[in-house]
Amino acid sequence: APAGQTTALVGSTGSGKSTCISLILRYYEPSSGRITIDGRQLTDYNVRQLRQSIGVVSQEPILFGITIYENIRFGKVNATRAEIEQAAREANVHNFVMQLPNKYETLVGERGIQLSGGEKQRIALARALVKQPKFLLLDEATSALDNISEKIVQEALDRACKGTNYFVCRFPEWIIILVGCIACVLNGAAQQVFAILLAKTLDVDFRGEIKFNNVNFIYPTRPTSIILNKFQLDIKPSQRVALVGTSGCGKSTTIQLLERFYDTTGGRILLDGVDIRLLNIHWLRSQFGLVGQEPVLFDLTIAENIAYGLENIPMEDIINAARKANIHQFINRLPQGYETKVGLKGSFLSGGEKQRIAIARVLLRRPKVLLLDEATSAMDSHNEQLVQVALEQAQTEDSCCTSLIIAHRLSTIRSCDVIYVLDGGHIVERGTHTELIQKRGAYYKILTQRNFQ
Repeated sequence: APAGQTTALVGSTGSGKSTCISLILRYYEPSSGRITIDGRQLTDYNVRQLRQSIGVVSQEPILFGITIYENIRFGKVNATRAEIEQAAREANVHNFVMQLPNKYETLVGERGIQLSGGEKQRIALARALVKQPKFLLLDEATSALDNISEKIVQEALDRACKGTNYFVCRFPEWIIILVGCIACVLNGAAQQVFAILLAKTLDVDFRGEIKFNNVNFIYPTRPTSIILNKFQLDIKPSQRVALVGTSGCGKSTTIQLLERFYDTTGGRILLDGVDIRLLNIHWLRSQFGLVGQEPVLFDLTIAENIAYGLENIPMEDIINAARKANIHQFINRLPQGYETKVGLKGSFLSGGEKQRIAIARVLLRRPKVLLLDEATSAMDSHNEQLVQVALEQAQTEDSCCTSLIIAHRLSTIRSCDVIYVLDGGHIVERGTHTELIQKRGAYYKILTQRNFQ
């Protein structure tokens, strides 16, 4: 289909119309042959960017129980008011909205129950258009409407699609195929639960509050061993919290549960008061920056390792992250600087150098929560001091960052806001370093056994 052309697919049930849309969105890969956009094979495009360039309007528009303005804004979370109103004009819904007493601040009711089918459909169309998509995919977008509403929506589509690849699928089963797929592509949700998921996916005002509420956990491979037992932990936004305890007491398990490598067997883990099982797992993990005991580097350059997993990162940002991680001066002394290959698993570097590069990689992402799991335990004193300074400096510069630190060295944990002592899967003591030393309890005993190192 040439650029700017309107293309329609018609046919009987099962003829493959909806499958074409699914293949364009890369929910499936073709068994043979190729799909190309602008001469490039579809698989050459980044999946997320591809889907962000596509707007979808389906037969049953899903609206959330919030305002018209916020429903349209789901299409583009950073859209300005002018962009939202322009999208509404293109969708032929602006005049209707302006006649309402509260205009764009009108609540639409659960699933848009306060609006007619045509009104909901035009708001859904505005939600798709505010993205300014290169492609617009329509699946029976007017089939459930009466003649008048269909005419209004169709006119809105015709007007809005000038200059856009306009792909029409005349069969209403596509939404069933897409149940459970990415919400940003649907510009809505197929069931009520996806409304919750999408709202949390787009919630950019994440403060970093973490709460373990009566959490129980047993590893699937060790069903008789209770790792966490009615575990309670409350971390306030921007706090630096340390977990200490003997080996096997459940410290690292808390990080694995936060990252959802496992789910709890009882109780709940809350982020800003929301159960993490209701959150999009990709978004959830993007909020965390994890530095473990054994950093993983790839046989690439130092710059590529720091920017790994991110796209189009300016060199200035990479250098800034390296400065924060206290590794920039070391890199500058190398003959090839940031273009130095680190070798397989970072074999050309020392443990401290690898660790600081891994820290730079985490800091470049600016996580809301920093997770440190024995990040310095395998280092000598000199390297441990360099890395510790880097971590403390990074946390000081970003005062909004919440930190959860697992460590056994006093130098790593003594400056934390709160220290929790774990034993047998639950908290036995909590307080600052000074408070716990004065108690001469479990924390004091652990440190004396390690000669206060």
